[in-house]
Amino acid sequence: MTARALTTLTIGLLALSSVASASSCLDYGPMNIVGTLVRQTYAGGPDYESVTKGDQPRVIWLLQLDQRVCVNGNARYPREPTQIEIELALATEQYAQYQPLLGRKVVVSGELIHGGANYQKRLVLMASEIRSTRP
Repeated sequence: MTARALTTLTIGLLALSSVASASSCLDYGPMNIVGTLVRQTYAGGPDYESVTKGDQPRVIWLLQLDQRVCVNGNARYPREPTQIEIELALATEQYAQYQPLLGRKVVVSGELIHGGANYQKRLVLMASEIRSTRP
């Protein structure tokens, strides 16, 4: 194979892989997504650096995904490259309701948004329902 043919083949394969990865990205908006429901603690105010150094603990619930995902940008939110976790935004009563599902594989229904400065993680799912993947 000539160098020119090899270069053409390589460029073609790269173009196909970028199209495939772009089309496999999620879109912001309503969705159902599968992952493991977990709780994590991060440093809160006043310095947002270390709980052991006096910052208030900030406990969040996350959906840990089985594989990394990307999210297509739109007019309102930026494109997010590969992410493995999505922070969940829950109503106060949902924490008690879904506590038994912590550590289990679940399906979360809700609205995917960009968290901005208000959230620890960049991707946030405004959860309307969480259900176990097992009956």
